[in-house]
Amino acid sequence: MRLLFVRPPKYVWPYMNEQDNYLLPQALAYLGAAARSDGHEVVLLDCMPLKVGWRSLAEKIREFKPQVVLAGDSETLYAHESGRVFQIVKSVSRDIVTVAGGAHFSHACEDAFSKYPIDAIVRGEGEITLCELLRGLESGRDLTQVRGLALPDGPGRAIYTGARELLEDLDTLPFPAYDLLPMQRYGAARYLFSPGGVTIHHSRGCTSGCSFCACWLQMAQRTGAPPEENLAPRWRTRSVEPVLEEMEVLARRYGKKCLVFVDDTWNVDPRWNKRFAEGLARRRLGVNWFAFFRADMLARDEESGVFEQLVASGLRHICVGLERASDAELDSLAKRHKQAELMRSVFPRLRRKYPSLFLQATFIVGLPHDTRASLARLRRYAEELNPDYPAFHPVTPVPGTQLWKEAQKAGTLEIQDFARYDWMTPVMRTDALSRAELEREIWEMNRRYLNPWRVALGVLSRHQYRRRMYLWWVMVSARALFDYVLDRLWPWRAPGPPAELSRYVGLVKPPWYED
Repeated sequence: MRLLFVRPPKYVWPYMNEQDNYLLPQALAYLGAAARSDGHEVVLLDCMPLKVGWRSLAEKIREFKPQVVLAGDSETLYAHESGRVFQIVKSVSRDIVTVAGGAHFSHACEDAFSKYPIDAIVRGEGEITLCELLRGLESGRDLTQVRGLALPDGPGRAIYTGARELLEDLDTLPFPAYDLLPMQRYGAARYLFSPGGVTIHHSRGCTSGCSFCACWLQMAQRTGAPPEENLAPRWRTRSVEPVLEEMEVLARRYGKKCLVFVDDTWNVDPRWNKRFAEGLARRRLGVNWFAFFRADMLARDEESGVFEQLVASGLRHICVGLERASDAELDSLAKRHKQAELMRSVFPRLRRKYPSLFLQATFIVGLPHDTRASLARLRRYAEELNPDYPAFHPVTPVPGTQLWKEAQKAGTLEIQDFARYDWMTPVMRTDALSRAELEREIWEMNRRYLNPWRVALGVLSRHQYRRRMYLWWVMVSARALFDYVLDRLWPWRAPGPPAELSRYVGLVKPPWYED
């Protein structure tokens, strides 16, 4: 069959330039490879780096004449843009089969069927389910016999075909279809994830089942009858050697020297971590790499000496989900491993011991009990740990998470438009703070933490990667400040009152978006 995978035109994050938004989508590379290895003609169209707007996308669909078009995203805020792909496809030909996937569509099937002309949703891990779906389409098989699907059953209703078991051996997956993607267009930013940033992953899933997070849901172990199935966290990894071989291809064939691991939790297995560090050091690829680390496992590997080996192998940037300043608050979010107090000693030690390492941490703001005082305590906790960059995000419930179910029941969600679920715009109030007040508090937390002295020290760092990251931050901050000043002086430049912060944190339409 002729398959067209589409990553649609998207609004971009204002705190990055367009190039910084164009990291390679791993899902397209892996799903495309699986479909190609199963005998299908595959085209991967990533509209973002190619700057293909909506009118051009419609033309490409007409030119290629696909039998199946696939789109989807794991981030809820982009669901409407995938939905627009399906609307365009059906305007070109009602005979083209439309298939959605990703974490959002997997857990919002009825909503998706009510809004968009979708013929099937692949739920959860996609490679096996997709290939069986395509065989079913070719043979005329009853698709209700293909596990892992949701199928439309009238307006806003879905038929679920049963849970798909997870792939046990990730090493059996075909090599990702990088040759079908515009590799030269990824990682073109001068400073962020430089030089030549590109994504990669060695594992799938997570060991935690945090109530606010949708990432682990996509690769969860599913039991029972959907949609009321039971989901449990599950983590799997590829072997070390195939990962190193993939890194070598990215570095030597495609010139990508900053590898961004997008694993939900990179550092689960200390033995794997050690073998990886030793193997990467032997290959001498000269790469920098980034990964998301779990806090208590970070402390474990630092104590054993494995983390030092990882830094020696080229680890230059870690992001740790710290979220809150106390373990009791973390327990309320089903993040049950102890880390808040532990990090008070670990983070300062990392700063002293590894001056080349860029330390990033995420914090969740806007829990129901939050007040100005509790947010001030959270900011002081961040200052005590002293990461290079603290990302203060308003808590944002998305479909499938426990937090979403609780917010729906409590009626605290004040924004129902998924396109605004960008982890920068507060979508629900707290008991003490309105959304507008919460937005102002987040702005103030960032302003007070990232003071000129801290930034100047980073810009003057003798370590290239840290210096580039700080230079990037200064440049995008200066651009945002410039826009803010212009809007204060000439408020007709943008909608809304000059004091409105949302236009500086919400997503921005690229100039080529409709082209």
